[in-house]
Amino acid sequence: MIAHAPKPAVAYVRRSTDRQEQSLTDQRREIAAWAARNNYTLVGEYVDDAISGTSAKARLGFQQMIADAPKGAFKAVIVWNSDRFSRGSVTETEHYRFLLQQEGVSVVSVTEDFLDREDVAGDLLRTVKQFQNRQYSVSLSQNTLRGQISAVLDASDPGRLPPFGYDREIVGPDGGVQYRLRYLHGGDREVYDRSGQLMTTYRKGQSFRKPGKDCTARLVLSSPDRVRAVRDIFRWCCEGAGFRTIANRLNRQGLMSPRGRIWQFTTIKALIENPAYKGDIVWNRRTMSKFYSVSGGRADQLKPSARSGAVEHQNRSDWLTVENAVPAIVDRETWERAQQAAKIRAACGNGRGKQTNRWLLSGVTRCACCGTQYWGVTKRKGKVAAGRKPVAKTYYICAGRTKCGSSVCPHPAHISAEDLESWVLAELQRMVLADTRGIDDAIEATVRELRERAGAVDTKGMEKELAQIAATIDSLIAGLDPANLPLINDKLTTLRRRKEFLQEQMRAVGSTKLAFDEVAVRRWAAERVTLLDELIKGRRDEMARQAIASYVDEIVIDPGEKTAVMTVNAGFGSPDATPGGTGGQEPANSPQKPDDPPSGGSQVAPIAGAGFEPATSGL
Repeated sequence: MIAHAPKPAVAYVRRSTDRQEQSLTDQRREIAAWAARNNYTLVGEYVDDAISGTSAKARLGFQQMIADAPKGAFKAVIVWNSDRFSRGSVTETEHYRFLLQQEGVSVVSVTEDFLDREDVAGDLLRTVKQFQNRQYSVSLSQNTLRGQISAVLDASDPGRLPPFGYDREIVGPDGGVQYRLRYLHGGDREVYDRSGQLMTTYRKGQSFRKPGKDCTARLVLSSPDRVRAVRDIFRWCCEGAGFRTIANRLNRQGLMSPRGRIWQFTTIKALIENPAYKGDIVWNRRTMSKFYSVSGGRADQLKPSARSGAVEHQNRSDWLTVENAVPAIVDRETWERAQQAAKIRAACGNGRGKQTNRWLLSGVTRCACCGTQYWGVTKRKGKVAAGRKPVAKTYYICAGRTKCGSSVCPHPAHISAEDLESWVLAELQRMVLADTRGIDDAIEATVRELRERAGAVDTKGMEKELAQIAATIDSLIAGLDPANLPLINDKLTTLRRRKEFLQEQMRAVGSTKLAFDEVAVRRWAAERVTLLDELIKGRRDEMARQAIASYVDEIVIDPGEKTAVMTVNAGFGSPDATPGGTGGQEPANSPQKPDDPPSGGSQVAPIAGAGFEPATSGL
């Protein structure tokens, strides 16, 4: 007998979800044993973990295997079953099988003997089996959508990621709480028992045991700091603040966004538009389903393959709405007022411009004389000679003087944008990026400040506001006039709701420490430092502008004295940094500004700038 040399082969293993804990291990063991019995030598392995097989596009391991086939290192691909190779359509699956075949590579299965057969029976069996593999995913998708529809109509959570400010609570068939699941920044999850005690933490990628089929899920209020942040966002929006302004305020407070990064205006927009915060479940506003669309409350309409997995916004008539299904974080009146405020700003353009041309200090500069903001403008000077481009320079100018003239602001001032921005970046670089130790200190200062906030919450501000509310209520009642009764009733209702909210927050603070995720805080702080470094190197976009706003509280420009004072959040700078000019750090009991964190404000460091002219004098 003639002994044939073993044929070089690679293993391809895949599992669809991270809950199939033993799937990859079982596949590897079965493939290795089968290869040894059938004269194959495994020379490599390609893996796609927790990735659906319905399409080959997102499977990086699979794509790499196809790309490596022409190199000739292997002559066979061994899979445990044909559905591991693909659950795509017959056309797609045979396309990739044909590409491998052209390179002399066959596809073989541990559990099936027809994948590599080159006859009519093999073609027929492969086609039928692949149709079955595909149909399994199609049916599973439809059943999943039906289950989500049923959950929504029963006022249960359909299994999505909870909105910021909410946790998911699992309720048993007897109505008792099994546990509470809190999603952390970066994908980690905390599990609390029914008494609110932390049981364990699952890191991103770790499998989590699903509750039984008889259990239901519901949304409940999350930690007090998250709930308070949502209410602040809606309050600021109703007061006229834009999405970017709100994002900047949260970044100055050091609060993590839902993804554990600095807040962006798009995140604020999505949060404000979410009806869950007024207590309603609204499902199917948009979909990424692969096979079926939900229309008329049913998942019976199969989507064209070209639209599979694409994000699609659904018609309002196809939304599923269940009112008062979750605990409201804001009342309906506040939610509606926030929608109207957002629409008004959108109609005015929201101050939008090209992302690459946005003014770096937009929103943080104001005039010391009249209190209005400084605007960025571009001015062209001189006559343009033939064949030459106009000379354009950028400036910051006082909005009050521009709109109303000298009666509002008597001092004209056109500040060179290049000089002002260079001065700001130089000061931040000196405080934060002077050396490697400065960067590390900036991150450590952020972690230290936010850890202290999480460990001990100051309730003095809330107590002061409660006293003010009580005094206002007494004043309204004392001056009660029947002619103004409807107006006074509305005002009393608003004050009562605010009073109840503050009392609830004080009770929560008394029994619960605010959430503190040190890993997320460090990641957030490092991102801000990186963005600042890229700003100094010339980056100019929306992310860079919001990074500046997260460091700088405000820049007050005195056009009469030709000076500027920059106020920064000292907790995010190097603790050893000494402000330039005349300033040192102010005491911690400095007067609180309107945009300071409600928990008591941050230490500030005033930095005195030199005159506007010449450019080398400091600005």
